[in-house]
Amino acid sequence: MSMSHINYNHLYYFWHVYKEGSVVGAAEALYLTPQTITGQIRALEERLQGKLFKRKGRGLEPSELGELVYRYADKMFTLSQEMLDIVNYRKESNLLFDVGVADALSKRLVSSVLNAAVVEGEPIHLRCFESTHEMLLEQLSQHKLDMIISDCPIDSTQQEGLFSVRIGECGV
Repeated sequence: MSMSHINYNHLYYFWHVYKEGSVVGAAEALYLTPQTITGQIRALEERLQGKLFKRKGRGLEPSELGELVYRYADKMFTLSQEMLDIVNYRKESNLLFDVGVADALSKRLVSSVLNAAVVEGEPIHLRCFESTHEMLLEQLSQHKLDMIISDCPIDSTQQEGLFSVRIGECGV
């Protein structure tokens, strides 16, 4: 059987079961019956030719395959939600841009950097959040922030998908 196509509804139901920790919890969150969810996960397991969960007492525990599939599904559905948020926000004529600011930085410096980065007349809504560098990195990696301004560089070998640029070298 070719693995070139996958039913994303099946994957979405699996993702919910993993996040909720149970078929019943996912069924309630999705307004479906547990039998529907179970059938969809079975179909996905047949497609992937492996079990996604194993029984542990009265509950479910993800299998090794389940952990792997969840990591990909989580990225996919998190990004798709982010895309919808951006598209829906743009319809309101403003672009929302969330910036994390390290609490060690001078507010005057941050203000001048942001003023230089925003194009005059561009419909953009900046929201700034202040926290520690570590907390901001975590939020950035979870797509809760669009960028951070910090006094510490990011080690891109340790932070997959993230990179840092010195402000003086990026044209701001």
